[in-house]
Amino acid sequence: MGWWRTGTLAAALVAGPALAATPRVKAQPAPGFGAAGLTVRSGVTAWSGNVGEETGVGTFLALVGEIPVITAVGLEVGYEGSANGYAEPRRGTLWRHNGGVLAKVGPTLFSQWKPFVGAGAGVSYFHPTPMDVGTAFEKGWGAEVPLAAGLEYRYSGVTAGLRATYRVLVARDFAPTSADVGNLFSGDLSLGMRF
Repeated sequence: MGWWRTGTLAAALVAGPALAATPRVKAQPAPGFGAAGLTVRSGVTAWSGNVGEETGVGTFLALVGEIPVITAVGLEVGYEGSANGYAEPRRGTLWRHNGGVLAKVGPTLFSQWKPFVGAGAGVSYFHPTPMDVGTAFEKGWGAEVPLAAGLEYRYSGVTAGLRATYRVLVARDFAPTSADVGNLFSGDLSLGMRF
């Protein structure tokens, strides 16, 4: 019985330093604003000018990928689809499919908050439905310059935010009879993930 106790004590004394020397695995820090990520944005849209007179407030959905460029600067690339119903009931909807890029600049505050401003470029395809005789719009293309400002909050690798965007329409052929086509304003909420 004594030999058993002595052996157990000896094994513990030999194994103790070995166990103490085993390095502990540290948890990886959650990705911050300087990491790439994907974001879903959704909100409301409204046109100004003649298009605004023909349409009401609409909605949109966007899927955006963000790539860090340098500290405090990121580049968004993504798709956005919007729908604005005609002002007259039961007339139809002006659909917009947009692909664009946006450069965002802003500091990270307290490691969790990021106010930002941004500017970019995009191309949109407009598709009014239904295509009847009374429709003021046609299928066509437009070029846009989006100007944005917003605020994002990060918790671990998840981000949430709000944003306002004003899109200046610099070229268009979907509203041939309108001298002042107008520009597009949107306000949205977002939810994303950093990797």
